[in-house]
Amino acid sequence: MDAINVIPEKWRRDSNYPIRVLYDDGEYSVVWGKFEDSRALGVRWNGGSGIGYPAQGSNPTWYVEPDFIAIGILNHLHSQALASNNPAFNLDNILYAINELSNKMRN
Repeated sequence: MDAINVIPEKWRRDSNYPIRVLYDDGEYSVVWGKFEDSRALGVRWNGGSGIGYPAQGSNPTWYVEPDFIAIGILNHLHSQALASNNPAFNLDNILYAINELSNKMRN
């Protein structure tokens, strides 16, 4: 399942703050968005033709990474995006998420 199509209820409460896909290679995805009104990094295995993991019943969802782990993931995504021309990486969205999380962790 494509990352852009995974929008569980707890991630879509703020229509002014859409989910941003940071990485999606078809097998694994990373997004930045609001989960229960808090900015968060979500990850998932897409599952090929299935709904992937994690899921809530028959609905695909995102696993929320804790901020102290999320910053490391974001920094690694950033370095990998700069080192490759792989279209799975969205550099603008990665930089946006790094800025947002850095501000969140400072406060």
